Amino acid sequence: MGGLPPITDQEWHRCQKAIQEHKGNITLAAASIGVKRQTLQSRILTQRARKMMPDGLPLDGYNVKGTSTLYDSEGEIKATWVKTNVDQARQEEIVRETIAALAEAIKPIKPTASPKDSTDDLCVNYIIGDAHIGLYSWAPETGSDFDIKIACQDLTAAADRLVASTPASKEAMIVQLGDFYHIDDSRNITPRGGNQLDVDSRFPKVIRAGIDTLRHMIDRALRKHALVRVRNVAGNHDPHAAIALTEALRGYYINEPRVVIEDSPRAFWHFRFGSNLIGITHGHFGKPERYPGILAVDAQKDWGECEFRYVWHGHIHTRRAFEDMGVITESFRTLAARDAWHTEMGYRSGREMQAIVLHKDFGEIERHTAGLRRVRT
Repeated sequence: MGGLPPITDQEWHRCQKAIQEHKGNITLAAASIGVKRQTLQSRILTQRARKMMPDGLPLDGYNVKGTSTLYDSEGEIKATWVKTNVDQARQEEIVRETIAALAEAIKPIKPTASPKDSTDDLCVNYIIGDAHIGLYSWAPETGSDFDIKIACQDLTAAADRLVASTPASKEAMIVQLGDFYHIDDSRNITPRGGNQLDVDSRFPKVIRAGIDTLRHMIDRALRKHALVRVRNVAGNHDPHAAIALTEALRGYYINEPRVVIEDSPRAFWHFRFGSNLIGITHGHFGKPERYPGILAVDAQKDWGECEFRYVWHGHIHTRRAFEDMGVITESFRTLAARDAWHTEMGYRSGREMQAIVLHKDFGEIERHTAGLRRVRT
């Protein structure tokens, strides 16, 4: 097994200082010390992989149990391995940070009157692609500025346009396809890979901004639809923050019978509306080609009774659709900008939010699109 090259204390301390001064924003931190973003990213990943800082400080949430050092024939250090275990107290503190960010201002809303004019034959589905609230993007580097304020403004404007343009169905569903948050905790890294992320502001602020934005969407939909369901999918960026978001919304709407917060822990979830069977997932587990089969196994009774079958997922930020086994599997674009890494890797896609109207007997009958340019006019 190969080791990781050592980083001098002076070099790493300079990187740390820049990162702290720019509140975790890698792009600005790299520019401030005169190195490329890729260089600073590489240094961070090296330290993360070693689970420690050069002065012996462990990665947030871990304790160092011991170290192993590889020397060359001249006694110079070639690589260092670090043995770590989970710092349970710190992990619990990270969880408490999430809870504190949610609990501070939750006051259940009072029930509201149902709109008078609505039809039972339709269900409007407002589909939120990966919103990545908390992502930071710098236009000179990525082509588009993006931060918490911009993300929330775009999402609420898109929701307002789509609610105004869709029919007054009795039932509606807000389908949040995952990665609603760019980060899962205050460490500003991806939960599984430990990759450093470009983040705007602090974790509690990111959490609160997401809650306020989704509440705006729910409240706007309640003016038009008698029943509003909300399905928050856990993504690869926010597996725990998504659960916290669901619980926060449950607290806000616990006294409102016209809002149903769907809280199944299943990664692949499905629901039925008339002759329509819809599977919903983020898309980071398993290949989309398998989704029709998963839907058939998980919803055998509904599969046999429904003529129209769909699977909706996010994750890839692009619109793709294919039909197999009578199921239309589709991914959706996002309103979020690209971060520096995705820009460097050549990822490009349009930005939009959609609403799909299902008829209980005839399947999809309408589709409404709020593209970024329209949202910002």
